Amino acid sequence: MGEAAKTAAGGAAQTALAPAVNPVLDLLKKGESEVNSGNLAGAATAMGGFKALWEKAGPVIQPLAGDKWPAIESAANTVLSTFNGATPEAGAASSALSGLIGPLSSLVGR
Repeated sequence: MGEAAKTAAGGAAQTALAPAVNPVLDLLKKGESEVNSGNLAGAATAMGGFKALWEKAGPVIQPLAGDKWPAIESAANTVLSTFNGATPEAGAASSALSGLIGPLSSLVGR
């Protein structure tokens, strides 16, 4: 594939990914903000909507993420298990959130 075609394909993937990734990133960053301010209960409440959001976004992200998908899926599973209805420990919550924010942000070029 020529460089121009790769660039065009990459741009199309970015355009398709943004509507799926951005709401997930927004929620993760809201949870991260709550953790950073010491409000772990608020973070747990905010992240209560993550599972439903991820169930919709994950299948859209997967085919466009390519070889990054296994790491993204693993990080999403860590977020799900960390915020499984209980108030998490601050370090675990922060680690889980940043572990998914990083790869999703790089996927959409943020």
